[in-house]
Amino acid sequence: MGNTKVVAAVYGPREVQNRSQLLNDQALVRCEYSMANFSTGDRMRKPKGDRRSTEISLVIRQAMEACIMTHLMPRSQIDIFVQVLQADGGTRAACVNAASLALADAGIPMREIVTSCSAGYLNSTPLLDLNYVEDSAGGPVSQLGFFQSWTK
Repeated sequence: MGNTKVVAAVYGPREVQNRSQLLNDQALVRCEYSMANFSTGDRMRKPKGDRRSTEISLVIRQAMEACIMTHLMPRSQIDIFVQVLQADGGTRAACVNAASLALADAGIPMREIVTSCSAGYLNSTPLLDLNYVEDSAGGPVSQLGFFQSWTK
């Protein structure tokens, strides 16, 4: 993750705040992603709520829903807040890793911890954990997320 710095916070499980979103058989997982105004070289006017932030929030939420044992916490809500403090490429992967570790630290029951990494190909060279320069150079880039195996 190089120089990328991310902070994640988890709140819950707690009572669902919006009754229309209540799930009787499992917990509701919500995720909010944002970038600090000072996280990049150029100041951002709108650090959250844009299309990119919405898409990354969805990716993080889907990854966390796959690992959280939501069936153990019916009729409750888990909120995950992720903020990028310093962006130097690989922010999606860093956010997934930070959210997964924050859930584990909060004691939320999980199947496994999700780990993520970016992979790319630049100038006939395969790369892992791309920085900003490598990511924006125009080569193909993919974000990988997977479960570790707890049993050998």
